[in-house]
Amino acid sequence: MNSDHPLLIVENVSKAFGGVQALSDVSFQLFPGTITGLIGPNGAGKTTLFNLITGIFPADTGDILFKGSSTLNNTVHELVQCGIARTFQNVELFESMTALENILVGQHARTRCGMWGSVFRFPWVRHEEGRATKIAFELLDFIGLKEHALRKSGDLAFGWQRLLELARALASGPRLLLLDEPAAGLNMVETMQLGDLIRKVRDQGITILLVEHDMSLTMEISDAIVVLDQGKKIAQGSPRSIQEDEAVMRAYLGTSPQK
Repeated sequence: MNSDHPLLIVENVSKAFGGVQALSDVSFQLFPGTITGLIGPNGAGKTTLFNLITGIFPADTGDILFKGSSTLNNTVHELVQCGIARTFQNVELFESMTALENILVGQHARTRCGMWGSVFRFPWVRHEEGRATKIAFELLDFIGLKEHALRKSGDLAFGWQRLLELARALASGPRLLLLDEPAAGLNMVETMQLGDLIRKVRDQGITILLVEHDMSLTMEISDAIVVLDQGKKIAQGSPRSIQEDEAVMRAYLGTSPQK
């Protein structure tokens, strides 16, 4: 799925909060149909970078280009419409809604039905709602929760809630999916199943940027790794090269790898 042209370019990006430099001159590229792990110690700037890419905060300096165009003046909603979606470290589902309804909410960027369309129930509105429901069921089937479509999301097991949040992010039809600690709170079996599912998402041509504390999962499923430490990029490369990188070992352990 990889192509010669990057889908996302992070170019010399910096961000400070109240005098604290969260990111300093960070640059890297993501290529279509790849999984890139973004790793680093706590406080390295990973979440800040996610928030810049998804438009929650503006960068102080530098640029972020998605499909060749700068995103710096786009709102979060506009970036979702452009094809950038994310999940969050804490599950952010609507607990009183069913699994199906949560995914339908996730499709809002795809639909054009506004308030008047909903009120007057035009034929094209009914057609659009039917199509949205079909896609929602397909996504529930994709994550293995089709049989639980009408259960309230708050009643689902935590591992299933994680999968549902992933499906809701996919409902917006993203080209780029940012996953923030998707395995947090999962047991070993659930983590393995999640890894398989993330690969299936990648195989559908969706580019993935992954922040995950489970290093075995990150190293196993990532095509490339970007390492941050104290707001700076200190390494980038294949999982194997990163595991042998002395700067990475020092950042994590304060030591160099044994020769």
